Amino acid sequence: MLKKTTEISVVFRDKKREEFFQAKHKIGKNSFTRDRKLGFDKIMTMMIKKSNKSLQNSINDMQLALDEDVTITNSAYTQARAKLNYTAFEEFAQMAAEIFYKDDEYETYKGFRLLAIDGSVVTLPNTNDVKQEFNPMKVKCQIKEFSKDVSQARVSALFDVLNNIAIDSCIVNKNKSEENNLIAYDERTLAIQHFEYCNSDDLIIMDRGYPSFELFATAYQQTNILCRIRKNLFSRAKFLFDAHSEKKDVILEINAPKQLRDELRKKNIPTKIKIRFVQVILDNGTVEVLGTNVLDNDKLKTVDFKELYALRWGIETYFDLIKNRLSLENFTGQSALAVKQDFFATIFLTNYESAMTYDINEDLKEKTKDNKYVQKINKAVSFNIIKHKVFDLFYSEKPLDQMLEQMEKLFLTNTIVIRPNRKSKPRLDKDIHKSTIATNSINHLKRKKKNVGN
Repeated sequence: MLKKTTEISVVFRDKKREEFFQAKHKIGKNSFTRDRKLGFDKIMTMMIKKSNKSLQNSINDMQLALDEDVTITNSAYTQARAKLNYTAFEEFAQMAAEIFYKDDEYETYKGFRLLAIDGSVVTLPNTNDVKQEFNPMKVKCQIKEFSKDVSQARVSALFDVLNNIAIDSCIVNKNKSEENNLIAYDERTLAIQHFEYCNSDDLIIMDRGYPSFELFATAYQQTNILCRIRKNLFSRAKFLFDAHSEKKDVILEINAPKQLRDELRKKNIPTKIKIRFVQVILDNGTVEVLGTNVLDNDKLKTVDFKELYALRWGIETYFDLIKNRLSLENFTGQSALAVKQDFFATIFLTNYESAMTYDINEDLKEKTKDNKYVQKINKAVSFNIIKHKVFDLFYSEKPLDQMLEQMEKLFLTNTIVIRPNRKSKPRLDKDIHKSTIATNSINHLKRKKKNVGN
């Protein structure tokens, strides 16, 4: 039985129908007060599904799935979704994460909940409403007629790379503009905000764009971090970039830059901290230096750091999942509200899928531990099944046990194998010995890309 999934499904079925929840997340006191064709519960469920079809076909599919003899136009749907705040999906995503961790059954690394922080840029509908909350980027061209504005947003996530759970996420403005006072958020600022969801049992991995003295000093008071360090960031640790350095693992006392000290003192952030620097040599001979505030060698040994940093790749695959397989940028509306609704609905869906497949993946791991490769659920299969069953799971009154048992059997029809340390070979044309990466990418988009949620 899918223990985590049963509880989450029941909670979210009931939560959407609570008067307090609806009042908290509807826009306007009189919204959803009448028993209409598109109530709060129904429209929220449909938006969780987020079909890639045209809007009218998606609405028709919903009516066929619910076997309701009513007609709903895309205009009626657009008006109804404008009454539902994106915060409903944001709360659902956070609740899914909280329920997942509640039973203390989840994977850790040497006692640490292994998290990663990273960001990405998404392209938004280029409408006036969107531009009021997300400043467009000016794309210039020598031919003035081809210059244009491209609306973009910055997304950031605090992601559990071992359990595939997004603990915190956001979508914010990324570009400054002389026309308004919208705050332009950088990745480091968002990372520090994510720290609010972390504790002393967490270890957060970040790439080299994030580290700064302020980041390390802030983390000292809240959690543990591990970052790839740029060569010009901490001058005292430069010697570790030499592959022939005698020392591979050192603890150095670092002072805050003079221009930051007063500001840090105002925030009660220390101006002198100890950072542990570890040299890691990759398989291709590249020398990397990692910095951490985990100073105890008994908690993390020098040999652990290469494996640890490699695990950061899990958040890269997560962004690939939500942007490509789940088609995040294929927004179902043209407003800033619709953008945020789709974003947080997608985050919730990924958390729900991870909770649903966790128990099955643990069973598969145990059953195939003696095989050459361990198996796990194919996400293309699981997301497709969940989206097809979304109204049964979150809207109908159908019993869950039998439905979840059927879904579990379908999940197991096409599992995939985990091949550790698998190296990808460069893609070259055998005849002319040139890279064919661009050609293969176009072919992938045209013929092989696997989307889910039709």
